Amino acid sequence: MIKLSARKKKRVINKKQKSMDENTLIQKEINVNRNAKDSVFCDLFGKPEYLIQLYRALHPEDTKTQENDLTIVTLTSVFLKGIYNDLGFMIGNRLIVLVEEQSTFAYNIIVRLLMYLAETYRRYIDRNNLNEYSTTRLELPRPEFYMVYTGEKGRHPDWISFRKDIPGMEECPVDLEVKVIYDSEEGDILNQYIIFSKVFTEQYKIYGKSQKTIDETFRICRDKDVLQEYLKQEEVAAIMYKFMDQETAMKKALRTERQEGWQEGHQEGRQEGWQEGRQKGRQEGEADGMLKTLAGLVKEGILTVADAAQRTGLTPSEFQSRSAALIGKK
Repeated sequence: MIKLSARKKKRVINKKQKSMDENTLIQKEINVNRNAKDSVFCDLFGKPEYLIQLYRALHPEDTKTQENDLTIVTLTSVFLKGIYNDLGFMIGNRLIVLVEEQSTFAYNIIVRLLMYLAETYRRYIDRNNLNEYSTTRLELPRPEFYMVYTGEKGRHPDWISFRKDIPGMEECPVDLEVKVIYDSEEGDILNQYIIFSKVFTEQYKIYGKSQKTIDETFRICRDKDVLQEYLKQEEVAAIMYKFMDQETAMKKALRTERQEGWQEGHQEGRQEGWQEGRQKGRQEGEADGMLKTLAGLVKEGILTVADAAQRTGLTPSEFQSRSAALIGKK
């Protein structure tokens, strides 16, 4: 029997504890996201019968793959999962990752997918007991990246890439390409989902956060023969209403805090001088109000730290320290 020194024993214990802590953290992250970040996109394609249809829409040449050949590996990290809806699944030696972008065309999704890939590989290596420090070359799943864009195509490109679309990365030795999907073959599951999203967006503009939005979306989709079976499920309406509730809460909170921040800053500005003080006070007041609001939305699970930081132009650590300082002043 091999005896371990006290130092080695301590290392083993620390390693085990770290692993236990990580597993606990991951489980907490899963719970947070299931409670606060559910969406029709994730719910629909999280079901095997629709996931296989999605895969066949992406790869119509593959007629042999069956439902049970697909394994969902969607990341549930609070840091990585944000205002976009993510879906990751494996088929053989391929890793397919899709993200949904609902309102604005964001090139920064490329950076996020690069982070997504690194984290997925880390978990894949751990799960399969591989060793990245070994001299034996690792065999990793080959990635494919897609962005499902439900807005209008306009002049947006069909492909975006890290080298081409992220400033300063033209000569970067690392690249990542993303195929942007605006539409699909008529009647396939992707085409139906995109139609559903556009119908919902239009009805939301007309009726706002109301049952009427959901009822009209369902009626129009039923008339167009879009996602017929899926939309019959009772929980779909609940998911949509929850999404609208989060959107409304976020917009209302941001609007209120901006107004309060402006008033606060305006009064402070008067003491420093009418013109210069007003402008400075208004900017600082709005910024502080925005930070407080976003910090509250992070606390409630509506936003992640990464999402909130991106909205303010700060890094996640800067956002946390500044918002903590503002809350501490209260």
